[in-house]
Amino acid sequence: MREKGTPPPSFWAKVPVDPAFDQWLTIGIERKVLVVVRTVTTLTRLLDILSLIENDRRVQLVFTYDADSTAIFSAGVPEYLGALRAAVVPWRQALESHFDLVIAASENDDLHLFDAPIVLVPHGIGYQKYYPRSRTVAGMNPDRLVRDGRVVPAMVALSHPEQRTHLREAGPDAAARAVMVGDPCHDRLRAGTHRAPAYRAAFGDPGHTLVAIASTWGPGSLLGTVPDLPLRLVSELEYDGYRCCAVLHPGITAAHSPWQVDAWLSEARQAGLQVLPPEAGWQAALIAASCVISDFGSLALYAAAVDRPLLLIGDGGDTVVPGSPIEALAAQTARLDPDAALGPQIDLAIHRHSPGEHAAVVKQAVGAPDMSAGLLRPQLYRLMDLPEPATEASFPPHEVPDVEPHEVATFVVGAEESGQAVKIVRFPSTGRRHDLAGKHLVAHETRATLRQLSSASIVYSRLAEQDGERFPLWSEEILRQWPDAAVAAATVGTSTCLVRTRDGVQRELTLTDRSIDPLIAASLAYLGRLSPTEVVKAGGRSTTIRVR
Repeated sequence: MREKGTPPPSFWAKVPVDPAFDQWLTIGIERKVLVVVRTVTTLTRLLDILSLIENDRRVQLVFTYDADSTAIFSAGVPEYLGALRAAVVPWRQALESHFDLVIAASENDDLHLFDAPIVLVPHGIGYQKYYPRSRTVAGMNPDRLVRDGRVVPAMVALSHPEQRTHLREAGPDAAARAVMVGDPCHDRLRAGTHRAPAYRAAFGDPGHTLVAIASTWGPGSLLGTVPDLPLRLVSELEYDGYRCCAVLHPGITAAHSPWQVDAWLSEARQAGLQVLPPEAGWQAALIAASCVISDFGSLALYAAAVDRPLLLIGDGGDTVVPGSPIEALAAQTARLDPDAALGPQIDLAIHRHSPGEHAAVVKQAVGAPDMSAGLLRPQLYRLMDLPEPATEASFPPHEVPDVEPHEVATFVVGAEESGQAVKIVRFPSTGRRHDLAGKHLVAHETRATLRQLSSASIVYSRLAEQDGERFPLWSEEILRQWPDAAVAAATVGTSTCLVRTRDGVQRELTLTDRSIDPLIAASLAYLGRLSPTEVVKAGGRSTTIRVR
């Protein structure tokens, strides 16, 4: 039985939509805006646009999605909206409620059922692709833009004037609704380029080369054509010189399930691959990346927009619109050969990249770059019939992502003399063969597998600084437990490695460069190089190690 004074269960769905419930509101809102969400991809694009109006206390934003007529790639929408903690109303209620403006990023919902001015924006960088097995440009389906002889959107946002050509296929009346406003996602991405050092630090030490792979969905995508590329990258690239992250289109997990995709990528993740959630972080990854490997999805053009060295995979298939910017980008961009060694190709792409080399293609995709906020916001307020704020319209940069590092548990290590120094090369242990001098296995005491520990020459742990005094007893027990191990090692803090050899020698090794993993010093003990001062090279950097 409901307690007296407690709102009915439907109360929260009616507030702030139903005027009968306005007495419950705290802020006296003047306009109500409905955001129609079809997929996770459309929601990420819509959030860029909403950043122009979301802090206006006169405006209440409400979200909805059609749960009875979902898109193929609608999976994840309720969870994403829940994470936003936004007001979400059922589709039927949204249709029956009054709104001053409707904003959507897909024409495939039944937008004609809403009695409000509708703004339709693209959910990628312009209109580059056909819908599968058709010659209808994605985002400009004539049968959806015009219903019963009436043009549905009050405004169709274009990122470039030449896109009017595609819109004319829906008729002159639809083309008359076009407004060139640039690309909000492009501009917001570029608004965060000054945060590149902070973004890069989120993915690992700035001294590493960050390689980002971007895959759209479908059999012609990066993941569809070279499914082993993520694992190959982390297997082939030297751990102390590179970091790798992956940005996957939400359609991949929507079609296969997050659990399945996680399972397919589990080996690569254990070897250090950082897989970003589709709703956040990819913008920072593109800005921070030293090199982007992509297929013919929108992220290739967005990577070009922030002037990243780029390698493409595939040919785009028959979904690429002829004469589109993505086709032009493909014509001037090197391809990654998946059958050749990856590292040299990545290094060559970085070396050959000239600042601004993609500028002409990006200009073909985005009209009025960096002006979208000033072009789009007045249109939104015009349609809401509300005075525009006096403040300058601008897009906020994306926040620094909270990237959870996945520490590698087992390394295949090579160590050899390099002049007066010792060169140490480490790769995550993934089963790939590495021909290395002084080759040995370094395995974590608990996170490595039993088989790896049984073969390890060095067994290690990570200790907090206050736990360093535990090392003597711990190391003695480790060498007793693993009789084939030559060295027990533990890093303490960010620059010290404690080692104990099987003959009882115990040393403290301190690195002068705190950006290098102190665990590399354990290999000196394995080699018997424990003079008072040693110079070690790793990942293209050198550090002095003091031994005491």
